[in-house]
Amino acid sequence: MSQQTRIRDTAYGGYGVGTLEDGRVIFLPHTVEGDTVTFKITEDKAKLVYGEVVEIINPSEHRIEPYCKHIGECGGCVFGHINYEKQLEIKKGFVTTALDRNKVEYPEATIVGCDYKEFRNRATFRVYNGTIGFYKFKSNTFVPIEECPVLKSSMIEKAREVAKDIKGKSYLYVTENDKGEALARTEYLLSSKYSFDGLKSREQSIGRKHLGYDTRYGTFWVGFHSFLQGNRHISNLLQDFVFENSEGRLGLELYCGTGYLTLAMARKCEKIDAIESYAPSVRLAERAKLKNVKWHISLSEQIGTMGKRKVDMIVADPPRTGLEKEVTNYIKDSGAQKIIYISCDPNTLARDISRLSGKYAIEKIQICDLFPGSYHVETMVLLNKVK
Repeated sequence: MSQQTRIRDTAYGGYGVGTLEDGRVIFLPHTVEGDTVTFKITEDKAKLVYGEVVEIINPSEHRIEPYCKHIGECGGCVFGHINYEKQLEIKKGFVTTALDRNKVEYPEATIVGCDYKEFRNRATFRVYNGTIGFYKFKSNTFVPIEECPVLKSSMIEKAREVAKDIKGKSYLYVTENDKGEALARTEYLLSSKYSFDGLKSREQSIGRKHLGYDTRYGTFWVGFHSFLQGNRHISNLLQDFVFENSEGRLGLELYCGTGYLTLAMARKCEKIDAIESYAPSVRLAERAKLKNVKWHISLSEQIGTMGKRKVDMIVADPPRTGLEKEVTNYIKDSGAQKIIYISCDPNTLARDISRLSGKYAIEKIQICDLFPGSYHVETMVLLNKVK
């Protein structure tokens, strides 16, 4: 039996927020503030209720014609029905709401957007009996795709070429640089690299094992399992933020990956200790031959066991789970004058900055919409030591 509600807000995670007849909150994907919809409940967990839209009775003024026919079904562009100005407003709200909830003081935040067309330089396709696609939002239901305007078209063509020889269910991870060089990885055993420069299937690799990505600060390298910021249009803003706000003789970088941010930091600090737990990423980072950087293969939370060190500044770009408590405690006792924190999750960002309060205060916040059409948002924060 369907009910009716008016969407009054948007929650982090991609859901419109409505109200049940009994007063509880209902989370509905593919809606936006101002929509009046009928819906049915799909999951009822007492405090958390989820549903799906049956009919849009009155569309919101923020609703637009989707730029892809798969929007509303594919789980990728869950905001693809919302005008872009409203998307940016929503994402800025995700960050400020999280900071307010954690009682963190902050200056006015700025947000930078970009064109959604072919901005993605990496993707994990789902493959089913020779067809590429993605999963439906918050499910494992396969959605075959004929087009994807946010991906480089050459990546789609190369993925289709490989997928036609994959039987049953599998995945295909693809990344491509601006030179058109590309790597792919799949669990399905294949004997050719097709149009890719390198392909890894199961434990077998064919062709190249890494690619170079050029930036204004130098070239960084990625392999089959390397993390890579997925927006080829504006990922450079993260490097620019680090470059513009780095200073001091001794720097420390945590969760450095393959050295993407290190390239910018190395232009401003005399010496840097860069720490990363995944050894293959460190080996790729070393290819940049940064003479003032010492690379360490270690868990960032073990920084306290690596001996006392005086640092002028710290750069941290942790995974979605944020900083471990050991890392937060280390930063608080480090004496560093500046902290640059780059985060892909507003909630763990706000939690961690709250834990640092008393020792560090926010000077600057810049939000970067690396993934237009999705609910994801990247936040860059500069903190200064409290005097």
